[in-house]
Amino acid sequence: MTWRGAALLLLSLVGVGVSAAVPLMFWPALVIVAVIVAIVIWDGRRAPGGSALTIARTVDELLSVGAANDVRIRVSSAGVPAEVTVRDCYPPELHSDHAMVRTRLPADFHYTLTPQARGEAQFGPVVVRAEGPWRLGFRQTSVDVANKVLIDADLSAVRTYEALARRGQLAELGVRAQRRRSEGTEFERIRDAVPDDPLRHINWKATARTGRLMAIEMIPERAQPVIICLDHGRLMGVGADALTKLDHAINAALLLVHVALASGDRVGVFAFADRVTVRVPALAGKVQMRRFLDAVRPLKPSHIEADYDEGLLALSRWQKRRALLAIFTDVVDANQADALIRQCARLHRRHLPLVITVRDPAILDLAAAVPTDAESTYSRAIAAGIISDRELTLRRLRAAGAETIDADVRTLSPQVINRYLDLKRRSRI
Repeated sequence: MTWRGAALLLLSLVGVGVSAAVPLMFWPALVIVAVIVAIVIWDGRRAPGGSALTIARTVDELLSVGAANDVRIRVSSAGVPAEVTVRDCYPPELHSDHAMVRTRLPADFHYTLTPQARGEAQFGPVVVRAEGPWRLGFRQTSVDVANKVLIDADLSAVRTYEALARRGQLAELGVRAQRRRSEGTEFERIRDAVPDDPLRHINWKATARTGRLMAIEMIPERAQPVIICLDHGRLMGVGADALTKLDHAINAALLLVHVALASGDRVGVFAFADRVTVRVPALAGKVQMRRFLDAVRPLKPSHIEADYDEGLLALSRWQKRRALLAIFTDVVDANQADALIRQCARLHRRHLPLVITVRDPAILDLAAAVPTDAESTYSRAIAAGIISDRELTLRRLRAAGAETIDADVRTLSPQVINRYLDLKRRSRI
């Protein structure tokens, strides 16, 4: 029963209490209680039930990790309108802002889910509690609405990138326009020359034919291999804001895959921890995005340190043609960093290794905090030491011939895209 029905029932029980002093009132009071109970039950039975309700849940089959994903619930009734409370039984591992609402039929509301890990999830039933016309009783109905969803990397970032690219507003994401005239190695077209064109790009035959000074416009070579190399060892399981470093790395890698495929390059995937776990050959075409998502969905941070010698040696044997190797990893331990530096120096003989590390905002905050006691002083010193060791490792990687990016989670994706476009423009791939 509703709070109204409960209040009416309690009021009727007052007569039963009074009958202790006036025995003649007992039976009339009991009859009143029985009548009130019957009215509450009857009012609840008049509320729309399962056969009268139509319930639908609308949710994407692919959810984006770390992003707010919209879920819409629609409830309608074939009978009279009623006050209802609707609660959606979403998967408990997904974080919701508000999955229960009180409204009036027909009801149409939405809420958001923010997954914290990739994988699969199964929705439960939608529970509707409808009140009777007098709002004294209610009828509760649970309707199974089967929705099994896959949780992938943040696809919303790709949609945002595409929308801003169409409007020429990529600067809002921090992505710089990299294409310049007469750079690259692949012919695109012959055009009118401009004052800053190099002399070697002047097309004298076209100039003689047209009577105007003409130049050749070159663009970066297409169909170059780009290998997304994901380390999912223990260090990549460390949290950075709401997600792990591995999830941030995969989100940035997804956007890199999209931009590389749109640029005409071929993209492959390679993942390892203490052993190699994923190999997807470098191919072109939109279907490669789906292959990437399918390959990385089951990846979880390992409880074991990454073995760079095992993983990167296998990578060099697997990928023979020169490629851009975008290695998403993290470095803390000096001994482990030695193995990464050693393998990057060896890879540099044939490939272009780009080592991408995710900074932990908590470490940066500790290093910048003003100490107030002995404990905070010690914490700041430890954080400063970690940052210093990290910078030393990055300098050693650059000395070994590797490109490096060390970014926090807010600027990781734009920095990766900017570096890729810059390397491509300079024909480094």
